Amino acid sequence: MRILFITKEWLFHERMGIMSLSSSLKQQGHSVRLAIVDKIGIPGMMQLVEEFGPHLIGYSAMTGEYPALLNFNKKLKEYFEFISVFGGPHATFFPDIIYDSGVDAVCVGEGDIALPDFCKKVDESADFWKAPNFRVKYKQEVFKNDLLPLVEDLDTLPFPDRSIMYAADRDLLGEGRKMFLSGRGCPYHCSYCFNEKYNEIYRGKGNWVRYRSPRNIVHEITDFCKTYPVDYVWIADDNFLVKPQRWFEDFSVLYKAEVGLPFSVNVRANNVSDYVMGQLKEAGLDSVWMGVECGNQELANTILKRNLANQQILAAAKIFHKYGIKFMTENIFGLPVADPYSVDLQTLDFNLKLKPTLAIASLLYPFPGTPVRKYAIANGFLREEAGFLQTSKCSTMLEFPVKLKRRIENLQKLFPIIVRFPALRRFTDILTLLPLRPVYLLLFYFWYGYIQKFKIFAFRSLRKELGAYVRFWWSFLRKT
Repeated sequence: MRILFITKEWLFHERMGIMSLSSSLKQQGHSVRLAIVDKIGIPGMMQLVEEFGPHLIGYSAMTGEYPALLNFNKKLKEYFEFISVFGGPHATFFPDIIYDSGVDAVCVGEGDIALPDFCKKVDESADFWKAPNFRVKYKQEVFKNDLLPLVEDLDTLPFPDRSIMYAADRDLLGEGRKMFLSGRGCPYHCSYCFNEKYNEIYRGKGNWVRYRSPRNIVHEITDFCKTYPVDYVWIADDNFLVKPQRWFEDFSVLYKAEVGLPFSVNVRANNVSDYVMGQLKEAGLDSVWMGVECGNQELANTILKRNLANQQILAAAKIFHKYGIKFMTENIFGLPVADPYSVDLQTLDFNLKLKPTLAIASLLYPFPGTPVRKYAIANGFLREEAGFLQTSKCSTMLEFPVKLKRRIENLQKLFPIIVRFPALRRFTDILTLLPLRPVYLLLFYFWYGYIQKFKIFAFRSLRKELGAYVRFWWSFLRKT
């Protein structure tokens, strides 16, 4: 079969799911391509579909992207014949999109085994409407099939197919930082995160948290480095540290000996230990991303379900400082509470104590299926029909008075700059009242991109990074 994956855009981050699916499909002998709507535009996409003639088009959609991709699919359906399959986060949590016009099938959850099985059944004219993990329209009926168990041994999966990604976006090939995954799943229950619902969907279907062997992930990285340019490795697991201590000891030895590049990981404060950080630093750990979310410990634990003490976060930051590990904090502003602005100020002051390399805040987006969405609706802060932008860094979805909304959105954009320049803290209340949201938005993206490109991630070519920085900045502005 000829299979075309379509995604709306990506901001210099590889879409690991698409690349992994491509590898599995190519093992079956299928021809696979990838196209990015925002990269080649609607006319270019129409021409590609006409020339390639895909039997199946697979759309990978996050919630904010789904409406645009759905409309685009309807347009393609007017001119071409193909089976449309929607997958990714939005499809997993809202499989009833199968009832939307033009949607032929929906893949729920992991597609490593399910999508190749579906394509095999289609190719052989078998009963594809009964394929596991799928909801399928067939003869005016919708079939809803059970989920396969989670893939237990991740080492059995082929390495992601990077070639289709770089063929679709040559600019991404030039990026110095490259993404990898050493595991899947998260055992925690944060109310704003997709993992809570995902774990519920897969209850009884295997272990949520799985990880590759140190040898397997190092093999992928070294194999990648033989073919593609890479200056910096980002291991983008939801929580890199949910592995046994022995895993880190083996990984650190192998990585240092065979890769030797600086790398970055995502962590949760309660998993950070002095011993493991020391091991990873010796191997080349250069930076970490850590969720702080809210400086008000009570609200962080009751509304966001973080189940962390601020003291644990402070202790983790102390370890990062001890080993000279750059760290970035991720925070959430605009919570569904009576006085969200004062809570955001507490988060600001807590980050000033942490002294991170970069502090970033997003505005709370209560995504469908998350507990925090139910809470926000039940307490009158969110309308059920509220729409989503493609980014959570522009405006809040919640129902706040106009003046309060301005202060929250302004503070979210000024937040990383104030944390970097604490002398500005005394002027916060004045700055957040000013009607300068467009100016603050420009400053936010300027600072966000600058710190990431030139202060955190190592690179070899200043010329390439300057070009990438301009594209990064412009792409974010276009989304907002």
